[in-house]
Amino acid sequence: MRKYLIVFIALLTLSGCLYETMYKNADLIALNRLEDIVELTDEQEQYFLMSFNAFQLTHQKEYMPEYLKWLAVLKSKWQVLNESQLTKLTDEIQSHWSEITQRIHEPTMEVLLALDVQQKQQLINTLKERAESRAKNSDRRERAIERFEDTLGHLSSKQRGIIAEYFDDTEYNREVWSLHTQSRLKRLESLLNLNMPLTPAERQSLARIVFNSMDDAPIHLQRIRSQWVQKQIKLLINLRETLSPAQKRKVDTLIHKWIDIVDELIKTKL
Repeated sequence: MRKYLIVFIALLTLSGCLYETMYKNADLIALNRLEDIVELTDEQEQYFLMSFNAFQLTHQKEYMPEYLKWLAVLKSKWQVLNESQLTKLTDEIQSHWSEITQRIHEPTMEVLLALDVQQKQQLINTLKERAESRAKNSDRRERAIERFEDTLGHLSSKQRGIIAEYFDDTEYNREVWSLHTQSRLKRLESLLNLNMPLTPAERQSLARIVFNSMDDAPIHLQRIRSQWVQKQIKLLINLRETLSPAQKRKVDTLIHKWIDIVDELIKTKL
């Protein structure tokens, strides 16, 4: 969940004008990010852009209004939502992501399976390098504090302590997830290196790996993920209880800004 929220927040905190420009050119931005991982042929680029543009129109029409509903809930209730209500909101976001992955399932598979041997190896090597870099990252706590300070301003020693306690408490979750990522990459490499066309079952397995679906994940992995999400929610609740009036005003301002930006994007002509 965390990576989807980070992307969501990062996009929405951009200024409206800048983000409208980026939104109109999101296909080229996404293509550039993809080619940081694997270089595509002209034909592959055109297929990616065509598929992205088709999905973006659907996303703007069907999903953007849903974001406004979530933001409206946060606007009026962020100071009083309890753990159960936040869990329900989190589940809605996860269901939303699952629905989106179903919409982009086929074009994603087409892009992957159209890669040649050299491209597949480049893809796997890049993903492994990034996974190793993340696993070695030792400044997560400091970066998290910086992100909270970007939103809330100066953090008190108590607030910093709450964040530190969260990172200590979730170290095991991160270790398990790192092992899970390594396993996913091995299975991805195995499927991409098959010489025969993939069977329907193998295509489905490839999609689950790519989108990190928890539907058929081992029970212990589902439990680890669920525990991690609950710890994230408790972190937010614990921090909320320590917010100063000035910090609360900053949160209010940020939510209003998100609402204005999403509302403007819904009206953007693509």
